[in-house]
Amino acid sequence: MKFRGKIIDPHCMKQFYSIVIILSKLCRNVVLRLSSTKLYLIASNESNSNQISVWSVLDQQSFFKDYDMIGETESNEILFSLPIDMLASSLSSAKQTNLKTLKMKLTDKLSPCLTIELDLESQVSSKQLCTHDIPVSVILPKDWSAYKEPAIPAHNISVVMPSIRVVRHIVDKMKRIGSRLIVSLDSSGKMVLGVSNLSATVDTHFIGLEIVSLHNSTGKENKYSTVVDIKKFSQFLNCETLNLSKILCHVVEGMLLHCSIEEDEYVLHYFLSGIDD
Repeated sequence: MKFRGKIIDPHCMKQFYSIVIILSKLCRNVVLRLSSTKLYLIASNESNSNQISVWSVLDQQSFFKDYDMIGETESNEILFSLPIDMLASSLSSAKQTNLKTLKMKLTDKLSPCLTIELDLESQVSSKQLCTHDIPVSVILPKDWSAYKEPAIPAHNISVVMPSIRVVRHIVDKMKRIGSRLIVSLDSSGKMVLGVSNLSATVDTHFIGLEIVSLHNSTGKENKYSTVVDIKKFSQFLNCETLNLSKILCHVVEGMLLHCSIEEDEYVLHYFLSGIDD
């Protein structure tokens, strides 16, 4: 089992760091699944380990200048878990302008580690090397089935979300009112975010959104809603740091809020289970 990779493009280094930072807001531990063509970042639902809450896939050719791995079994893959906050902390230098290369490799430092090497330009010497060893837990092939691509229920409706910065600003204020957020989408392209407590009910309406897909339409205006934990939804909204062209929002009536980012180099799916109103 072997893995080493090197990123040299400044944009790719910052983008990889931003993705890791977003995941650090959503989960405590992440599973890295490495294949010959893809790098997967996977997080399980903390309240139900049988459900996946984050599924992110990076195209290795788009990010890595060098990428070499020898995996296990015929599928030639490697899976291991690690604390996402340690990975985010070790990559913090990726946002600096003097970072030349970012290297990652699996090492054996008394126990398995993911070693991060940051090659920084220095005014004092020719270069400055910063190394971090992150302990990892290797996942055996018999347990890989828990980290396969999740089956996504058919969405009732999918729309392009409004400005993520505006939504985050509103949701942050709504958190002071209640802990449960009602997210409603209808066939006219309207999104309603609602929160309430014993003394007040607050709704924010976004109209004229682009509808990506609509199922079970009767020809009349259809409305689909789900109730989610407002703090967990707010944590996802930190993805504005990625400077995305668009984010899709999908609703499965009463069951699921699914947010997805689909760029050329990577995709990121966030699954937020509905809760009882």
